[in-house]
Amino acid sequence: MLDPGERTPYKGPGPSPGQVAMSEERVRKIARLREFIVKRIEELEEELSGLRELLKFVDELLKELSFRRLSLPEEAGEAAPAPTEVAVEAPAGPAQEENVVPLTTVEGELLANMYIGPNYVRIVPAEDKEFHASSRPFRYFVRQLQGMQDRDASLVAEGRLSPDQVISFNVVKEDDVIREVVIKNVRPEDVRGLRSLARWAFRVMWEQMRPS
Repeated sequence: MLDPGERTPYKGPGPSPGQVAMSEERVRKIARLREFIVKRIEELEEELSGLRELLKFVDELLKELSFRRLSLPEEAGEAAPAPTEVAVEAPAGPAQEENVVPLTTVEGELLANMYIGPNYVRIVPAEDKEFHASSRPFRYFVRQLQGMQDRDASLVAEGRLSPDQVISFNVVKEDDVIREVVIKNVRPEDVRGLRSLARWAFRVMWEQMRPS
């Protein structure tokens, strides 16, 4: 005979309450794991799509450079035109000299201008074109800028860079339309990569905007 205070063991046909609680917790953990996996797959697919577009841009650039090489004049004395330089007002402070680099299609149509100044870069789309910040190529462009920020943050943590030298950027928009991209604390060794990345992003955005 059981003691009046002794609890009768659970002998039902199904799982015990404790087993049910453990099962529910396991289901929640597996559901969270599945959510993480799905999100990660979406991120990787988006990155893969961006890399494919980047590869397409590189292939087009190689074709363009090959064509230019074949089209070079044979006269050794004929020099290529120098980059355009104009004096314009900097984003803040007194007027400073900026180097203007046109970002164009392979055919030469202007998509945007990149203004390169001391420690900063501005990208201003052409007046007759509207590019959207929500487009996949531009989001990829922004992720690369964030990657540069992460790189600089690591250098700060290692004591190799001052916190006020970390690259920063701001996208000026009207609704979803890009009006200007301002990137500050740009080091000279980053300018070439930014130029190539921006040219790729605007070219791909333009190609996606054009009717098939």
